[in-house]
Amino acid sequence: MGDRAIEAVVRRRERKAVELESLMSWRAQRILIVSSLYDAFTFQEDGSLVERLFSEYLELNLRTVPIVQRASAAREALEVLGRERFDLVISMLRVGDADVRELVRSIRGIDPEIPVMLLAANPRELAAVDLAGPLDGGERVFVWNGDVRLFLAMIKSCEDRMNVEHDSQVADVPSLILVEDNVRFYSAYLPMLYTELLEHSHALMADGLNHMQRLLRMRARPKILLATTFEEGERLFRRYRDHVMGVIVDASFPRGGRIDDDAGIEFARLVRAEAPDRPILMQSSVPENAARIGELGGLFVNKTSPTLLLELRRFLREQCGFADFVFRLPDGAMIATANDLRTLQERIAEVPVESILYHGARNDFSTWLMNRTEFELARDLRPQRVGDFAAPEDLRRHLIAALERHRERSRAGVVAEFSSATFEGTSGFARIGVGSLGGKGRGLAFVHSLLRDYEIGERFPDVEIFVPPTAVLAAGAFDRFMAGNRLTEVALGEASDDEIAGRFAAAALPEETLRALRTFLARVRYPLAVRSSSLLEDGSHQPFAGVYQTCMIPNNEGDPEARLERLSAAIKRVYASTYFAAPKAYLAATGNRPEEEKMAIVIQQLVGRRYGDHLYPLVAGVARSYNFYPMPGMRSEDGVASVVLGLGKAVVDGGRCVRFSPSQPDRPYQFATPEESLRTAPSALLALDMSAEPWTRCAAAEIDSNIVELDLEAAERHGTLHAVGSVYDPDSHAVYDGISRPGPRLVTLAGVLKGGAFPLAEVLSFLLDVGSAAFSCPVEIEFAADLRAKRGEKHQLGFLQIRPMVGGGAAGKVRVDGASAEDAVCLSHLALGDGRVGGVADLVYVPAATFDRGKTVQIAHEIGTLNGQLVAERRPYALIGPGRWGSADRWLGIPVSWAQISGAACIVETDMHDIKVEPSQGSHFFQNMTSLGIAYFTVNFGGAGGHLDMPWLDAQPARTETPFVRHLRFDSPLEIAVDGRSKAGVVMKPGHRLGGYVPAK
Repeated sequence: MGDRAIEAVVRRRERKAVELESLMSWRAQRILIVSSLYDAFTFQEDGSLVERLFSEYLELNLRTVPIVQRASAAREALEVLGRERFDLVISMLRVGDADVRELVRSIRGIDPEIPVMLLAANPRELAAVDLAGPLDGGERVFVWNGDVRLFLAMIKSCEDRMNVEHDSQVADVPSLILVEDNVRFYSAYLPMLYTELLEHSHALMADGLNHMQRLLRMRARPKILLATTFEEGERLFRRYRDHVMGVIVDASFPRGGRIDDDAGIEFARLVRAEAPDRPILMQSSVPENAARIGELGGLFVNKTSPTLLLELRRFLREQCGFADFVFRLPDGAMIATANDLRTLQERIAEVPVESILYHGARNDFSTWLMNRTEFELARDLRPQRVGDFAAPEDLRRHLIAALERHRERSRAGVVAEFSSATFEGTSGFARIGVGSLGGKGRGLAFVHSLLRDYEIGERFPDVEIFVPPTAVLAAGAFDRFMAGNRLTEVALGEASDDEIAGRFAAAALPEETLRALRTFLARVRYPLAVRSSSLLEDGSHQPFAGVYQTCMIPNNEGDPEARLERLSAAIKRVYASTYFAAPKAYLAATGNRPEEEKMAIVIQQLVGRRYGDHLYPLVAGVARSYNFYPMPGMRSEDGVASVVLGLGKAVVDGGRCVRFSPSQPDRPYQFATPEESLRTAPSALLALDMSAEPWTRCAAAEIDSNIVELDLEAAERHGTLHAVGSVYDPDSHAVYDGISRPGPRLVTLAGVLKGGAFPLAEVLSFLLDVGSAAFSCPVEIEFAADLRAKRGEKHQLGFLQIRPMVGGGAAGKVRVDGASAEDAVCLSHLALGDGRVGGVADLVYVPAATFDRGKTVQIAHEIGTLNGQLVAERRPYALIGPGRWGSADRWLGIPVSWAQISGAACIVETDMHDIKVEPSQGSHFFQNMTSLGIAYFTVNFGGAGGHLDMPWLDAQPARTETPFVRHLRFDSPLEIAVDGRSKAGVVMKPGHRLGGYVPAK
């Protein structure tokens, strides 16, 4: 090669290097997050956000990696911005005591150019602040949906707006225009769209790319331009028309300063007139728009469709060049596909020459390559015409040679997928696969980091505080499982729980998942808890506590494949529970869509010891840093714990338990009298049956088939009762600590709370304080603990879960006083909620005269039937009944599921004739009810007082009446109000107003 040729090559490489360096030149390299410690952990750890950012910046060969810094409140954020420069500020709407609008104005005063993006924790918070739409600086507010990809999408959306002008001119980088003004919708769309873009770019890396091509492909990915008004969308389209690869448009959005129902159609006409070949997708909740957009050659998807996001993904893949290349004959018949450059080259060598001529004449090859960021190859091919070749086969040979040369230049190896092979099994926290850890996994990872970084366990030298050995099967495996088995339609349809469970049980886990699980099980022979960890689970304001299912497996078969089969069955059972009726009802109540939910799986060692054929911990339960119902002389901030002997399922399902405040453990919430001890103390325990046969059926109801109930005689034989037991002596009519006397045994935790057998209260109090400080809000933890087995060992306390609490510290929106019992259906001095509950003109109740504790399952069924009718009519209702709602113990109350009471806006629990109802603050039912803002009344006719006018209810004409339930409908709504400060609540009779109802100041 001569000097001039060498110089030309060098110049060409220099120009390519300059072009690469100039693309995506504006990057958010210093990001300030204004959030609580827990929110920051969610963003940085869940889904490995920081790891993703670091990897991307390193792959892009940037000189610096992004720095993510956090400020806990508005004042700290302004102080940091005053002395340091940042490229982007992302703030939660909760910024301590300051108003977020004031924070934005103050930031603008410091740096008018810095982009500011806001993130609402949930739709309710967004509505309260009313920040939908563009901000002063041109950026927007988003709403958190539990998916860490949203955080990444917010950053990339900002970067795209900054870089689109330069990158489209220099490198013909294409753009997708999204016109949507609804915050919830674009907050859901953008993560999916950016995921598709990144997957689209990474898909070609497996074809063996060198470093330069990797840089080009990542930097030159298509951009997404978000517009929320007609004028903004029109400006973007006209400016980048030649580089627009497609348009997704809403039907109704602002035009000329007001909402225009025809804005979407007019925008589509504009696109079709100036770019006839551009694909257009309209998404609307008005079905009539399908025909209108169809007349313009566009596609339509209904916003209310359960497969909305799937339809958007299909549009990208099939219409915007993200899908495989489809070889067709001139008559349109499909004959082959190619998903990468290698298979494209192979298919070109195989298909009839007529197909090659057909696509060559349409420039399909270069268009497909351009949309896949193969700009250099696309530019080489586009100027050439079919007529430039003497014979058709010459075109085939030319395409093959061009592809081969390009692949040879770009081949640089394959990016390795993460493997679980490094998991030790005896300790630690590992991620299997890619994607989010989910809410539960994120919380455990957070605790794991706290224990490690802050050496919390050192505070209690005799207690090992730890997260049990854990592996999280990340949400990416769930996506592949659903797609590979085509389960989305049955999951989102009307199939029963058993039908869904059966379909999921018969489906196959992805092969890469099975390989990872084999590696995991090769190192793990202890019993396992297989727990749900969805994207939305355990999030702030929507905990989803206990909505999904958990499986516990002995993992003790001698055959490794048998153990793999059982673990796979447990995983698929949890996957299936994502789409059971109760989770769907809860999703609807929280304003979320079932198709937005993704499921990761926590696979965790069970805490406990084996006693013969059974395994269980000494104690387990739930502790909360905020107590909704403190005893006299205690504060709500003293917290409350609900604990049992054995597996903690008894607590979270609302069964009998021992309740105490960790700060004052010598004052238990029950056991004031022998009668109360006999009535409320646990008299059994739950354990894992280690001898249980593997599941052979798929019915959803059999999920707990290997969890068995043992009596306290078994616990005494095992030697576990002595530390937690007491004895009732009928002769003296007294309860004595310890089990040295004859008489009925009870679980009172006497040896733990009084005898010093285990410093449980002290440990829980400390951990709750740490958790509350880290989350910047009250927290709830689930735990299991065991006494040391022998001298020299430590006691053990394993973290099973941590999540933010919802509803603690009521705001006091109203005052409730002056209500007359004569004018009220119900009065309560133990009510949760704050404010008014409007629009309730229906009441469902269980009459005392017909209540039968032995028929509570049937009563739950009757309530579920009425609930379904009222939900279909969109009529919220008040629900009144005896005992504890949602209890798994049907003798303590009515065991309804969420699906059976999903339309209730107010729930009232009353005493049974022989049992005083105690709200189970540790139960999943209680946690979810408070998170949804459902008014919750407890009426104790004894010490706590209260009033329920059952004779008046019985005298009202019933709209519907079943053997055990009556449904009343009134001409005017019931007035329902709760004072969150005093915990006073009232349900007034129709036509009666609360005279003492005034707004709180």
